[in-house]
Amino acid sequence: MRNTALVALVLFLSSPAWGQIFYLQPFPDENFPTGWSANNSRVTPNNQAVSSGYNPPPASGGYNMRMQDCLPLGETVQLNVNGVINTVGRTGIRVGFGRRRSNAFDTPVTFAWSNNGTTWTTISSDVTPVAGDVWEAVSFDLPSGAENVSNLRFRFSYVTQENINCTAPPNFRIDDFAVGQNFSLPIELLRFEARAEGDRAHLHWATAVEFNSAYFEVERSGPDNRFVPIGRVAAKGYAREAREYEFLDTKPLPGLNYYRLRLTDADGSFSYSPIRQVYASRPGGELRVFPSPAQDFLRVVRQTAEGDEAVRWRVLDLLGRVWLQGNAANGAAWEIAVHDLPAGSYLLHCNLAGRPVTQLFQKQ
Repeated sequence: MRNTALVALVLFLSSPAWGQIFYLQPFPDENFPTGWSANNSRVTPNNQAVSSGYNPPPASGGYNMRMQDCLPLGETVQLNVNGVINTVGRTGIRVGFGRRRSNAFDTPVTFAWSNNGTTWTTISSDVTPVAGDVWEAVSFDLPSGAENVSNLRFRFSYVTQENINCTAPPNFRIDDFAVGQNFSLPIELLRFEARAEGDRAHLHWATAVEFNSAYFEVERSGPDNRFVPIGRVAAKGYAREAREYEFLDTKPLPGLNYYRLRLTDADGSFSYSPIRQVYASRPGGELRVFPSPAQDFLRVVRQTAEGDEAVRWRVLDLLGRVWLQGNAANGAAWEIAVHDLPAGSYLLHCNLAGRPVTQLFQKQ
C-alpha cells in the first residue's frame, strides 16, 4: 500500500450538534492519507460510489475508503488512524463519518479508539447498520479519556466471512472522517431501558435536559444488524427537568431484538442512544434445538413439513457477532459442532423459505 504526504485538513465549522470540527479527512484521491493505513489489500481508497446527502460532516463526494469482504475466510482486516489527531487542550470530543454498505454486506465492523495504542476501547461493535447503497452520517461521543491526548488513535476491524472471490465482493465504505469538540446535544438522555412483557417489548427512557428537541425515532434490528424505524415519539421541545417517555413494540421479531433511539433536534441534527436488546420467545416455533446447554454438538430439527430444501444458518452471540456459519443440505435436521464455542448464550439464525427464524441456546 502506498502512503503519500498529505497535510491533515483542519476546519472550524459551526454546528449545533458538532461545535468545532478540528480534523476532517475526505480521502481526496487513490492514496492513503497521512496517518491512515490498513493491514490488508481488501481496504483501499475508491471512487466507484461517491458520498452524498449528509452534513455534518460535509459529504465530499469523490473518493472514499472501501472495505471488502471476500476470501480467504477468517482473516482479521484493520484500517487504522494514527499520528494525525491531537486533542490537547480540547474537551467534549466527538467522532463521526459518512458510511455506506452494499446490500450484500453482512459482516460486523468494529470501531474502537485508543489514547496510547495499547489499550483499545470499543465505540461500536458494528458501525455498518445502514440502509443498503445509501450514504448517511453517524457520530459518537467519546469519554474524557479522549481529551488532552497528543495522539488519539482509531481503528476499524472485521473478520472476513464471505466465501466468494475478491473481484466484486460486498463492501462497506466510510468518508469524511471528522473529529470535533465542544458540542452540545439537543437532548441529554438520562436512561434507556427495554424489557419483554409477554409477547411485546416495552421501551422506556428519560431525558435530563432538552433544548430545541424534535422527536425520538425508535429503530429495531434483528441479529442481522439492519436497523429500521418502527415508530416515532414527539419530544417536549424545551425542558430542564427529567421527562419520561415510553414506546410499546407489539410485534417484536422472533428471537433477539435490538433497539435504539435516534434523538433528533428541530434543525435535523441527531445522535443515537445506546443499543438495548430484548429476546421475544415464540413457543412452538419452526425450529427445535437441543440439547441446551450443549457441549459438543447442537441438534437442529425443523418442525414444519417443508424441510427438504437447503438452509443457510449462522450462530451469533448476543452482541450480534458471528461465530459459526454454514449450509444444511437437508433442512429437515442437522447437527452443528459447537465444542469450540466459549460457554455462554448464543442464537441460531436461519433463513427458512425466505423467512428469518432465530432460536436461543446455551453452550456449556
